[in-house]
Amino acid sequence: MISSSILSADYKAPGGKMLRVRLTEKNGRIENVKISGDFFLIPEDSLPKLEKMLEDTRLDEKELKLLVDRFFHGTNAQGLGISPDDFVKAILSTKSQ
Repeated sequence: MISSSILSADYKAPGGKMLRVRLTEKNGRIENVKISGDFFLIPEDSLPKLEKMLEDTRLDEKELKLLVDRFFHGTNAQGLGISPDDFVKAILSTKSQ
């Protein structure tokens, strides 16, 4: 039986905004994730939708980038001071902590 791991990281985007990621990982996949920080995502209900969409996604750069890009294009969500790539980098940085 493989247990879950709780991973976390604080990622500072090039624009200076902080993304804090806390996730539960099992078998290399995200079970659940919470993203917070000093950034804004418009519309306001976008962040919980992104977190839900990330569930059961592999902690893999290509897969995460595809999913996050699809989310931003499909929902017309906009990050102020952060880009979709910043979310991918923040999530992946949990693996190196």
